[in-house]
Amino acid sequence: MTRLIALILCFVLLSSLPVSAHHALTAYNRNQQKTVEGVVKEFRFANPHTRIILLVAAEDGKMNEWDFEGGSPRRLGTRGFDPKTIAKGDKVTVSYNPMRDGSIGGFFVGLTTADGKYYGQQAR
Repeated sequence: MTRLIALILCFVLLSSLPVSAHHALTAYNRNQQKTVEGVVKEFRFANPHTRIILLVAAEDGKMNEWDFEGGSPRRLGTRGFDPKTIAKGDKVTVSYNPMRDGSIGGFFVGLTTADGKYYGQQAR
């Protein structure tokens, strides 16, 4: 009986600990890095992940929307990003890990603004 009470007590205590849930970045090829130039359609500097929607000209002249997920605002903030780093209409070059399934977009690891300033989540 004492073992059962101890087991229940352990379960209750362990289940009350905070849990940090986070999804894996397995959708992205983290061993490959590419760059693409485009115009910012949207920059979301919000939890849990930042996001850049970029308009990129295709070979046929059509504009495609590329979707880039980034780190948390806190992580990016320590690397110089803030909500005003880029804005709608800005021309940027995004460095990113591509999607494993080949779709356009990926996990952005850095960007270079039109004036040449580099902001990175990782060292270049």
